[in-house]
Amino acid sequence: MTTAFPMSFAQQRLCFLHWLEPSGFAQSSARCFRVTGSLDTTAVRAAVDVLVARHESLRTVFPLGAHQHVLSDGCGHMRVLDVPDEAEALRHAEAVVSQPFDLEHGPLLRLTVLRQAPETHFLVFSMHLLVADGCSLQIFFEELAIAYQAAVAGEPAVLPELPVQYADWAAWQREQLTEQRSTELARWWRQQLSGLPLVLDLVPPRRAQGRGRRIHRALPSEVTAAVHAFASAERQTVFTILAAAWGAVLGHCANRQQVLLGLAVANRDLPELERVLGFFVNTVVLRVDLSGNPTIRELLARVAEATAAAYAHKDLPFEQLVAELAPPRDPTRSPVVQVNFAYHPVGTAGALELHGCAVTEHLLDFATAKFELTLRVEETASGASILWAEFDESVFDTGFIDGLLSAYEAVLRAIAPGVQVSDLLPVRSATERALTRIFADVLRLEAVGPYDDFFRLGGHSLQLIDVAVRVRAELGRHIGLRDLYATPTAAGAAALLEQPGASR
Repeated sequence: MTTAFPMSFAQQRLCFLHWLEPSGFAQSSARCFRVTGSLDTTAVRAAVDVLVARHESLRTVFPLGAHQHVLSDGCGHMRVLDVPDEAEALRHAEAVVSQPFDLEHGPLLRLTVLRQAPETHFLVFSMHLLVADGCSLQIFFEELAIAYQAAVAGEPAVLPELPVQYADWAAWQREQLTEQRSTELARWWRQQLSGLPLVLDLVPPRRAQGRGRRIHRALPSEVTAAVHAFASAERQTVFTILAAAWGAVLGHCANRQQVLLGLAVANRDLPELERVLGFFVNTVVLRVDLSGNPTIRELLARVAEATAAAYAHKDLPFEQLVAELAPPRDPTRSPVVQVNFAYHPVGTAGALELHGCAVTEHLLDFATAKFELTLRVEETASGASILWAEFDESVFDTGFIDGLLSAYEAVLRAIAPGVQVSDLLPVRSATERALTRIFADVLRLEAVGPYDDFFRLGGHSLQLIDVAVRVRAELGRHIGLRDLYATPTAAGAAALLEQPGASR
């Protein structure tokens, strides 16, 4: 037996995106954990069943149409497989998260337990965003830990009763977003974004194909501590500092004075939603105004004001904003915003704990990217932070993204109240300037940017010989063809030549 309810606006958007690309990878999340100790797989299964019974969203399916169908009962989808070693376990994990979801029949939550040895397991969770967003994962793991411990002890799980379910919120959302309210919100957003460019050209336009890649960089604890101290001294939030710095780096790279960032808003303002699983997130646009070369203090004030205003008008579904702005359809770009930003303080990224076991996360490299570029700053319990960049590698190469992360770290290290934004950003080295000129000469182009890919500009392998010869003749330095092939940007090649011990 099923019960049909209207979908939320966000669910409608996700269903549409899924039907455009039925593999569904970009609309899903996956986590993999290595568990050492006496894991009770029967108790894990029982714990998952408790959560499926507790949360309607975990037993919801989406037949073609405008409704979500909540199944009256159900149990968790869990498989246990034996694997000979860790390499095979990780191969299985990658295969598991690559399996498409069946929205019409489910399940939209899958758990695979890979048993390598009696006390070594890998737990691979796959969820479609239709049933659980990022905040939901944190709730899910917290409640799974409680239910697992109770199952191990042979006791019932004690969890507070949920006052509402996701379908209740979806209906409430539609009631609140009246035609009048929607018109008011749309008018405000049109005024805020009027005249601003809705495309951020970090690189020459390339068709986004969703081929995902993730790289990360550790931000030392002293940098994280300095950012917190600076935020406190300036009476600003850490988010404001981090978002302003990211906007400054992007503006410098794209030579723009206005940068639009996408922000995922949790939409959990109501206390009744605190422990509910589902997809509540909406995307809002944050304007980072770099005009007039402001001081950092001035930039922070602008970003704080823009953030507060965006959050006050966050209830307009993003797809309605796109329809309202009606940007030209361009298959090479995401509409309105191409770069997203997220900040996760300690304890908000979804950690898993299991009674009597040691749990560490193994980071999976997704096969697709949800957006062209997303930067996520994730603080850890050790005091350090991790900068995560998830990007479409059909649009950006790794050298370009690594250069952005390097510039971002440099800005965070140098940030100070009276410093102007332009003084924070890295100055192109003489080596990098020379290489952009050499690349342009060899390719017979008027100009080449420091992060432009040699091959995507039309270059071929044999022309790299010309580049290497010019570098030796003009700079008195040697760079190997293999290095140029692996790092085909002026910025990347300059970084190699400027490394200590590089050949001269």
